[in-house]
Amino acid sequence: MDEIDTPENSDEINGEIDKTPWVVNAARWLFILLGVIWLTFGIWSILRVGSAGGNVPAALLWIIIILMFVNALLLIWIAWGIGTGNKLYYFFGILVLAGNIFLTFTDEFGLFDLLTLIVNIILLVLLIVTRSKYLTDR
Repeated sequence: MDEIDTPENSDEINGEIDKTPWVVNAARWLFILLGVIWLTFGIWSILRVGSAGGNVPAALLWIIIILMFVNALLLIWIAWGIGTGNKLYYFFGILVLAGNIFLTFTDEFGLFDLLTLIVNIILLVLLIVTRSKYLTDR
């Protein structure tokens, strides 16, 4: 009976050991989580744009929705990039997170804002505390 080749080390993929530290992978997944949250909220906002009422111009609502999608795509792009070892993605991630945290307080504050704020702060602290994992050449 033929044996199935399985790597002895769970970090081994196609004969190569994955050298990505677990904190980098955790940060990547948190960036993806935030990106998916913003994609979901953007889609939800599109479905509600007609029923938003007359107090906000539709053009402004569409600009906000587009910015939600841009934010989501940036977060997912950063998730991919910080795993490459390129320091620019790390610094850009810090900048985007700081901007998201700041912008959370510039409008009405609700449950959605609280949830994204918590994930943003956790991710920002994780990046700062473990900065040596991102700033070393791999």
